[in-house]
Amino acid sequence: MARASVVLAAAASTALACNNGYQFSPAGRCLIQPGQVHVRLDPTSSADILFVVDDSPSTNEKQAGLAASFGDFITRVVQTNVARAARGLEPMDFHVAVTTSSVFETQPQPSWCVNASSCCQASACRSVGSCGRGTGAGCNAGEVCLDQPLLDATGLYVVGEQPQCCAVSSCTPSAGCASGDRCASVSTSFPNPFPNPGFCTPGLASAGGPYAAGQLQAAGSNPRVLDFTKDLDWASWGTANPDPRLTALVQQFQQNVRVGSCGSGEEQHLEGARLALEKAAAGQLAGAPGWPHAGAKLVVVWVGDEDDCSSPMGAPLVMETYTPGADSCVWDKHRPAADQREIPVSAYADFFTGLAHPGGASSFAAGFIVSAARCADGSYAPADSCSGPATCPARPPASCAPPVPVCAGAYAAGERFFAFADALGARGVEIVEGTVCDAYPPASFGPVLQHIADLATPPSELKLPTQPASASLTSVTIADANGITRRTCAPGTDWCFVSCSDTGPTPACVASGTTQCIGINHQTGSCEANPGETYSAAYIGFLPAGGCATANECAAVLGGAAKDWSCTTEAGASRGTCTCNP
Repeated sequence: MARASVVLAAAASTALACNNGYQFSPAGRCLIQPGQVHVRLDPTSSADILFVVDDSPSTNEKQAGLAASFGDFITRVVQTNVARAARGLEPMDFHVAVTTSSVFETQPQPSWCVNASSCCQASACRSVGSCGRGTGAGCNAGEVCLDQPLLDATGLYVVGEQPQCCAVSSCTPSAGCASGDRCASVSTSFPNPFPNPGFCTPGLASAGGPYAAGQLQAAGSNPRVLDFTKDLDWASWGTANPDPRLTALVQQFQQNVRVGSCGSGEEQHLEGARLALEKAAAGQLAGAPGWPHAGAKLVVVWVGDEDDCSSPMGAPLVMETYTPGADSCVWDKHRPAADQREIPVSAYADFFTGLAHPGGASSFAAGFIVSAARCADGSYAPADSCSGPATCPARPPASCAPPVPVCAGAYAAGERFFAFADALGARGVEIVEGTVCDAYPPASFGPVLQHIADLATPPSELKLPTQPASASLTSVTIADANGITRRTCAPGTDWCFVSCSDTGPTPACVASGTTQCIGINHQTGSCEANPGETYSAAYIGFLPAGGCATANECAAVLGGAAKDWSCTTEAGASRGTCTCNP
């Protein structure tokens, strides 16, 4: 159930330079500069892959599924490197690490926040018919009006508010609380002792120890970053005598990813990844010097069976309840925008696409293995539970009209995950989506992990800034590290235009016409760029913007005489582009 967006991809760091402007003179002569796109493969040919794994209760099956399916990930990497070696190309190396969704957890106290600076016990407040929120209007002297949310019998928020007048003199300071919220006690550590073993599995956690909060996790003496280096005997994988180093690395990942399920029920997946990168930049990431590697492509994979609930520690979202699918994180999405406490996904899109990598957004890619399934209409299935894997969809349903089943354990649809994926995709970031439903046999995480492995491999598509007017006016070349063209790739054999909406890992060529996406055929091996080399596409776009039908139309719009222009039209197309006559 993966969705591999057709975007500008690169094996490691990718640099993009575009020039799709046109220059011409209206005095009867013209000069047209073609549009161009360049994709340079970083010399290191390296990728850093960070798995952010949900370690809250109910996630044991998902972690087991990741461990069991990791061999499929390695198999795809092996296929890539063996194929590269057969063509005389350098293999790629991968550096794989794990962190968790636990950052902190808030527990409500029997008091309410007033004026975002004080906490009042219920005894300091009295119910009134109405009052002015945040002011003393309608209250007695020394009191402040508080709109206290109404709770149902289970402690869940319900629609409506109960105006209260609270005596500020009876309150205690609590800077950063949110007016109307329960005042919070914030924990950054695992419980001590752990709950009953039937409730959760400690895994890599220690009782009373700190939450990961972005720190990389490892079992025992395993490395926190597993280095799958170029010198491994990749071709031995799957044989009777695989390289023992490769076997050991796979086993270590399978151990590292079993982080346990006694972590925070306030899953902060996006914040956990951000903290890992910020701590790395500040030299505060334990046991991982040099990670992420300079020039490497970064791929972050989020795995969770509830939605992201990242909120600021200074003014956290207080968890009134941990009822799966109906907790405070779910409720927060239904508050008015001004009252929502969770950090906007746009802030995380800004952070990850603004990382200091050469090439910007194109050196970052993202994978999501989350609750609910993306539907064919672009929305997602609701968070209804189903009785088991037999009733869970193997493919996204055609429509999200209820009832659409979601696997047991996938308690809340990943609304923030999907919104984040859409925000990244809109900025040209490669995206792969899967569902935690695949943790349940007979399904497997193997297919989505293979697509995630593809995120770190050489580019299969080049996305152009505008649409070329004709294949005959488009050229794809490979330049060496010195900028000298060493190969001109053959259209139709080495490359073709593909649909930018094709969600498959190897998009098919379009039957006719052009698109903004050029697909590279890696099967032929004759259009392969080595690390440090550059793919370039040069083309003539539609000039003018709406194209042309005749040379007279070119002269009328662009100047000069009809004899100065030709209208070049792709076979079967009604409109073409203006080109200069000699």
